[in-house]
Amino acid sequence: MPRVGKLIALSLAVLVGAAPAVAQAPPQIQTALEFLLGWGKGNWQAVKVQAAGKLTVKVGGTDYTLDAEAGKAEVQLVFPFGGLSTVRVEGKVKGVTVEEITVKAGGTEKKGKGTLTLEEKDGKFTVTSVAVE
Repeated sequence: MPRVGKLIALSLAVLVGAAPAVAQAPPQIQTALEFLLGWGKGNWQAVKVQAAGKLTVKVGGTDYTLDAEAGKAEVQLVFPFGGLSTVRVEGKVKGVTVEEITVKAGGTEKKGKGTLTLEEKDGKFTVTSVAVE
């Protein structure tokens, strides 16, 4: 049993140690992370803060709706996801890629690379659409 206690303590130390790194992430990465965590957990208040009302989630060739205001989505994020990086066009932040993302839509799961399109206004980023390849 002492090993279990050490494992739990080590796990907590790693999690607590990672928190400041997330807080110091660039604002576009923080926005993407908070949006994805909120969406995956069904925390619509968190999604609403990071999203532009209704947005389109394109999975393969099909469009689905995620309505942050109404707190409902035709597509669900499945944990885990990983590999966030910024997309820039002519030096301006236009989005965040997600190297590994899984969503449930239309009764099936789709796993692949994803892109969150972002819009910046007054230094605040907002998620405007999601695409999963």
